[in-house]
Amino acid sequence: MRYVPLGRDSTVLELGCGDGFQLDLLRERFGRVFAVDPEVIPDSTGGFAKCMAEALPFPDRSFDFVISSCVTEHLSDRRRAMEEVRRLLRPGGYAAHIVPTRMWKFASLALNPFGYPLEVVEKWVACRRLRVDEARTGRAPLYKLASPRMCRVLRRWPLPPIHGTYPSHMAEYRSYGRQQWIRTFALQGFKFVADVPLLFYTPFGFCRFRLIPRRVWAADHDFPSTRAFILQAVSSVP
Repeated sequence: MRYVPLGRDSTVLELGCGDGFQLDLLRERFGRVFAVDPEVIPDSTGGFAKCMAEALPFPDRSFDFVISSCVTEHLSDRRRAMEEVRRLLRPGGYAAHIVPTRMWKFASLALNPFGYPLEVVEKWVACRRLRVDEARTGRAPLYKLASPRMCRVLRRWPLPPIHGTYPSHMAEYRSYGRQQWIRTFALQGFKFVADVPLLFYTPFGFCRFRLIPRRVWAADHDFPSTRAFILQAVSSVP
């Protein structure tokens, strides 16, 4: 948070909070934290609104800090969403967006022919174990796990689905470049403050937590899977 010099009394909004894991961390740091998500409702619903990022139900200049994690690439209208973020920020307010990099996109494409079959095998083994346990104990499992369907497996191999809301894998790869992200944010009235490379990971768990030192090394040597872009609004709603 050294790039975001805000006190505990600041008002914060998280876009796309999901199950609320990051929301809890923000509440430890800031006094007033709000969140939105179009689908998932977090366990802690205080200050939560179910809505799209392109139409946020808050008045102008309501927040000191707006943050999102791996949300921007999934927005159907990124320009409109960034305009909404800028509208909500107070003068001198900050925004932080964690987004994927070209390295992550390259890894997801290059490793899919090998990683996805392993993922299918792991899921199939888990399904078999659940069925064996159910037959042995006579009790239904606590959760259901659908066995992989061959048609879905073949559809996902050798190329994975497009991750975000881009027309093709190539368009997505180009858009995930560092300068492309900076240009995207600058066009919507944000000043670039800093970008922080985050840990390297792969879509199929080939870098487990026991390899965190190597993941940190990869990020430090500019091979991150995600970057956190810290921005400041240079123009706001009058």
